Amino acid sequence: RVNAVLTSLVLWDNNIGEEWPPEEGAKALASALRVNAVLTDLNLGQNKIGDEDANALASALRVNEVLTSLEVGFNSLTEESALGIVRVERQRNKLTSLGLGGCSIGPTGAAGIAEYVSGSGVLKSLDLDDNHVGAEGAAAIAEALRGNGVLKTLDLNGNKIGDEGAKAIGGALADNAGLTNLVLYDNRIGNEGAKALAAALRVNEVLTKLDLSVNYISDEGAMALASALRPSTGC
Repeated sequence: RVNAVLTSLVLWDNNIGEEWPPEEGAKALASALRVNAVLTDLNLGQNKIGDEDANALASALRVNEVLTSLEVGFNSLTEESALGIVRVERQRNKLTSLGLGGCSIGPTGAAGIAEYVSGSGVLKSLDLDDNHVGAEGAAAIAEALRGNGVLKTLDLNGNKIGDEGAKAIGGALADNAGLTNLVLYDNRIGNEGAKALAAALRVNEVLTKLDLSVNYISDEGAMALASALRPSTGC
């Protein structure tokens, strides 16, 4: 008999990519995705699966009609294999949540992902935690956020976007009407970046959670954020 009721499978932090012969487990799961019509959520994060696994998953996504949530972060994927999944999904356009943390994604990869975000009408959560996006990549993603009303959660934790990246994100937030949760933890953001984000908070009406933990913000930046939070006393 074949299971016809399981909708969510979480395999986070196992050893799927370590057995011999390598990558057989992930390939078997990819093969199952080709014909499974029930599973909507698959989490394969932190399993040491590699590029061949990612290619197999991307190939399976081409024909899968039901999967809406995929986590492949913190494996042994290169930027190119992660982008392979993104390119397939740009055509498929069914994922509402995608996790690509720790996939060595740099500014060029971030630009490709930004194009995906701009064109997707369904993606609600994107996790790019612990990549190498930098200020340039943050600017590309920021541009994708302008006018986007679908994406709700964006995790850019640990991407070294700095003040310039924060300024780009802040500028986009002024025009964004969808994002409710933004994670900028550990990004080397200082007071100038905090000021830009504070300015965005004055006009943004949808963001409900902003994580600026483990950055370089001092009193000056904190005062700017506080000013944005203070109710106006004007008539």
